[in-house]
Amino acid sequence: MRFELNSKNYYDVTWFDDEKRDLVFILPGGGYKFASEREGQVVADQFSDQGYHQAVYYYRENLLLYPNIHIEAESVLSNLKNHPKVRNIYVIGFSAGGHFAAMLSTYYYDLIDKLILCYPVITANPRYAHMESLKNLIGDDVNTDKLEEVSIEKHIHPLFPPTFIMHTMTDKSVLVENSLLLIEALKANSVYVETHLYPTGRHGLSLATKEVCYPDMSETEFLDAYGYISDWVRLAKAFLKRGIK
Repeated sequence: MRFELNSKNYYDVTWFDDEKRDLVFILPGGGYKFASEREGQVVADQFSDQGYHQAVYYYRENLLLYPNIHIEAESVLSNLKNHPKVRNIYVIGFSAGGHFAAMLSTYYYDLIDKLILCYPVITANPRYAHMESLKNLIGDDVNTDKLEEVSIEKHIHPLFPPTFIMHTMTDKSVLVENSLLLIEALKANSVYVETHLYPTGRHGLSLATKEVCYPDMSETEFLDAYGYISDWVRLAKAFLKRGIK
């Protein structure tokens, strides 16, 4: 079921059935320029065996800038949270979508029950920042104050939702220091955090299964190099099922 927004952005919802259930809410990556198909419905489908409703938010059909981007997302999350079929919302974000997910969790923590971040853009620290994503988020008026506002590790608070993080040590696009800075901030605020750092892996691995093989690799090459990382999905499912206080 597709829900069109005034901005021309939209989100697709797949109802598991007519019962009240938890919902996974997917924010694909794409550098805040587009929503990657490799991190969209194909990810949501992996969680269908858990009895979750699913939603994928295509938030870059219209390139809304900060803060309008998170204001629109708040209305989407509120509509889903108030839907009679939805109990808890579990947000799953990849790369720039991970930044978006974490940003929403700082503002709208009452709407997000758990958070899964895969190789997320986090910081505006010039040593580690993925500046292309942040510039696409902020627009041409890039200044120190705005960068400070979107440097997520500086806005973590004790009400931030329990968080699962996956990253690879050799990610050259979004450096693992993004996740490390977030982990430090979560720990400082006593936020529950589970982290899985893998020794090798290019950026944008998604599920690390044959369905999301990089176009410049054969399926065999891709699975031989990165298939072991696909276990993050099993670990994330366990995280979502775990009772966390």
